[in-house]
Amino acid sequence: MNPFSRPFAGVLLAFLVIPLAWDTSIARAEDPETPGAPHLLPEDTVAYIRLDDADQFRVDLAESSLGRMLADPQLKPFASDVYQTAAGLFEELGNEVFGISLDELLAIPSGQVAIAVMPGNLSDRDEELVEQEADDESPEAIRRRIARKRRQQNSIASAFFVEAGDNVEDLLSLVDRLENRVIESGYVRRTSEIEKTRLVRLLPPRQGRPEIEYFERDGTVVLGIGHQTASKILDQWLDRSEESTLADRADFTSVMSRCVGAEATRPQLTFFLDPYHLVERLVKRGGAAAFVWPIIEELGIAKIRGMGGSAFRGGEVFDDITHFHVLIDPPRDGFFGVLRPETGDSSPPNWVPNDVSSYTSIYWDFETTYDNFDKVLEKFQGAEPLKRLIEEPVQKQIGVSVRDDIITNLSGRYVAARWLQPPVKLNSQTQAHAFELKDAIAAKQVIAKFRERRPNDVEVETIGGTVAYFARRPNRGNLPANMRAPEPGFMILGNWVVFSDSREFLTRITRANGGAVSRLVNVPEYELVSSELGGKLDGEKPFLVSFLRSSDFIRQLYDLANSPDSKRFIRTQGNNNPVASKISAMMDRNDLPPFEEFKKYFAPSGTFAYDEPSGMHLGSFTLKADE
Repeated sequence: MNPFSRPFAGVLLAFLVIPLAWDTSIARAEDPETPGAPHLLPEDTVAYIRLDDADQFRVDLAESSLGRMLADPQLKPFASDVYQTAAGLFEELGNEVFGISLDELLAIPSGQVAIAVMPGNLSDRDEELVEQEADDESPEAIRRRIARKRRQQNSIASAFFVEAGDNVEDLLSLVDRLENRVIESGYVRRTSEIEKTRLVRLLPPRQGRPEIEYFERDGTVVLGIGHQTASKILDQWLDRSEESTLADRADFTSVMSRCVGAEATRPQLTFFLDPYHLVERLVKRGGAAAFVWPIIEELGIAKIRGMGGSAFRGGEVFDDITHFHVLIDPPRDGFFGVLRPETGDSSPPNWVPNDVSSYTSIYWDFETTYDNFDKVLEKFQGAEPLKRLIEEPVQKQIGVSVRDDIITNLSGRYVAARWLQPPVKLNSQTQAHAFELKDAIAAKQVIAKFRERRPNDVEVETIGGTVAYFARRPNRGNLPANMRAPEPGFMILGNWVVFSDSREFLTRITRANGGAVSRLVNVPEYELVSSELGGKLDGEKPFLVSFLRSSDFIRQLYDLANSPDSKRFIRTQGNNNPVASKISAMMDRNDLPPFEEFKKYFAPSGTFAYDEPSGMHLGSFTLKADE
């Protein structure tokens, strides 16, 4: 890496990771002199993420299930060893750039931390040319022309905000290290003072390298990459600018208003993305615009006016709550014609066993989606593309019409489930995918046609009184000891066609359907999550509902980490890899506590999604673990 890129990457990493401290410092009082980043960023910002308060984040993290787990006397020695290993790796890999310890780095931020990407500003000469291009010389007309030209030039700038408060000198020392390194690579330093705030500009030695600017005000450091990026932010802060900000943008406020939810507190984390204009700049900068961009325009991606989300700490009931909203202009045509969610009963069918790791129910108009997808492809593949690419080949091979025999027989409900198949291996998470049928007999006739045309492709057997079909596969030899051999198969179970990659999971599904195994619908955990989902929906009817047991995924990682095979593999990798070597040594030093010590800190989660005229909304939450 050249002398410029290394320190820049290092300082960028600092801005990304310093909010993640585990300290339980007291949260600062709200500082009215420090504006929120949306009030300082330009209106046409294309990507933005903001942590509201680093001090409060540390407090919330300590009170979360994860924080309480790390403070558990049974787990603290292991957690401390993990942290010390990470700190040692940081010292070896990052000391040259940062010059401070991991503890010191993580302690720096005390307020908001934000990162943003926006169109690059025009050079001074370009702005002069814009002013001379038209007869209307009013300030407003000039601002409009400059904004339009700014969007058209396709350059990208970025800005970083870190509110450090009393730790601002430590933060400035990091910036000084960056400054020294880039000056060594040929950058020229210039300074100016604007209303008692010193603005530092680092000018590149040649074209193609970005300008760098930064300033410190009221304990906050703002660093900009790109011409006048930090300068214009400072103008907004000092109320010297008449340009609109991100906070004034209608798309931004619409998305954020949908992501506040019913929570009483402010979200700790917010983000916003303008995918259309971000992709536009990336594509046109990459030189493929003549080929790629017309396709993107034809798909109607411009209808996505913005997407964003938020994350909250949930108080006494919830460990965390998140919201995500996509703002879409009506009508839903073009590419968006394939988005056809519907609503209905989301209760688990009787065949879903009680011990699944996750369960998801989705309602969708598959027939309309199929037809509209055909219309989208028609723009690029000619008339009736699905007929040529799918319908006719399948009809020729197995005598079945994909649309008339399969798609039109789907009721519109799809269910997915995961199950941790014992013994635990790398791919122990098995899956089941099921579609509800309008006519099970018609589906069996389709299977009969397939078997008649391709008699050697499937094996037939009976599981729990239900006929199951499994793929015939050649013997590929022995799999590694830590891998499960997938056994893909499917069955018609009542009004459902169920696919799975595990014979054992299909067997368990038939037993649950027959009542020999308890069902998810009767599990108290699911009932609790389901009741909380109802409260979060606030009267909206969801097209997606999901239930997740995160402890099952932790169980898989725990058993893998504790297995001799995994330890042997990491030890072998450590011969040539210092990171793997340190992890191996840490695992040898520590016997993992019993899994029950971990499990009690992981509560189930719920997810929901609903459709509305202006877009789609997705929400999720994790219940607070009851130790």
